[in-house]
Amino acid sequence: MRYSRKVIVGFIVLLAALMSPRLVFGDDDLVRVTPQIAVEQAQAFFDDVSDEPVTACDPVKMVNSDGESIGYIVRAKRDDVNYGYVVFDSERSWWISEYCLAPNALLPIESASEEIALLASSDNVVALKIDELTVGVADLDKNIVLDASGKKVPNKLSSGGNRSGSPEHFDDVFVSAKDLYKQGYVVDASKTVSGIITPTQTEVIKETGTYACAVSAMFAVSSHYVTLNRLKLSDLYSELWRLSGTWEEEEKKYDQATGLYFTQGKTSPDKPAPALKEFCARRGKELETSFVWYPSWDSFRVNTDSGNLSIFSGRLRSNGSGHVMAVVGYVAMHNTYSNAKKYLLVVWNGWTNQLQFLPYDVSIYTSHDGTYCKG
Repeated sequence: MRYSRKVIVGFIVLLAALMSPRLVFGDDDLVRVTPQIAVEQAQAFFDDVSDEPVTACDPVKMVNSDGESIGYIVRAKRDDVNYGYVVFDSERSWWISEYCLAPNALLPIESASEEIALLASSDNVVALKIDELTVGVADLDKNIVLDASGKKVPNKLSSGGNRSGSPEHFDDVFVSAKDLYKQGYVVDASKTVSGIITPTQTEVIKETGTYACAVSAMFAVSSHYVTLNRLKLSDLYSELWRLSGTWEEEEKKYDQATGLYFTQGKTSPDKPAPALKEFCARRGKELETSFVWYPSWDSFRVNTDSGNLSIFSGRLRSNGSGHVMAVVGYVAMHNTYSNAKKYLLVVWNGWTNQLQFLPYDVSIYTSHDGTYCKG
């Protein structure tokens, strides 16, 4: 195997690119790593080692078991016919784990099994490195992972807070910025609206002996439009509880964080809108509110762009569990490898004082709704 100078130099650039899934520094400029870089380096490699003129194309991102980008598999074609491939793997000291140049040669993920080949033909899939000699395939968006034999296996890849295709807890729905970065997502558009008071569930239970996620969401949203005294949380929380017709569950709940029993409340989805309007009116603020079943992500974006806050509510398809969150912003992203789009809401969920990313994937809900404020 021969290595020309341009291939060696190119591989150094590629290695740096693969070690950082999104960005690499070169010539004092920030260069975005895209599949095109892998194709260019593969073409340089093929030009150097192939006795036949071949064209590099069809790059497939490759990840390790942690879901981290480690390289690409790039196809070779001659006269529009499959002619082999090269596998770039940043976990290998020589960067190239294998290559093949032969007529009608398929990619490893196409030849491993019929099941893998079928999934590999779909959009937004990645090659999954199982060990030094075998690869599987994964569709992270659909939560499907096939091993080298084509058998479906549990998805243990890092894809955002252990999120599954049918989550049973809202903790599993949120995604982290770190995991999105690892997967190669970059921000196309975003905005957040600041200025809310966010008493956590623990604080609410300690001070009121009650908790309802809808009431906490209303408290946070209303604090953006009117001045609220945090020291009077108990009275303000009770007022929103009554205005929204929140009802108490018969059996008290035990909160492990505080060691206290508390009253859990539930609120009908359409009640926060009129409750917020009245609550703010009592404090001299005219607030327009509206309620919509099955809203689009774009409706929250429009409301945020106007400088206003919203509320999102959803019931999980897996078990009917519901949650209500204050919406303070949005993020639109795309994947630099597959160009897949991802749309998220920036929410405060009431449990902590941290904001979180909520993917706008409504397929996981039996129903969802939105409350919009304008003031």
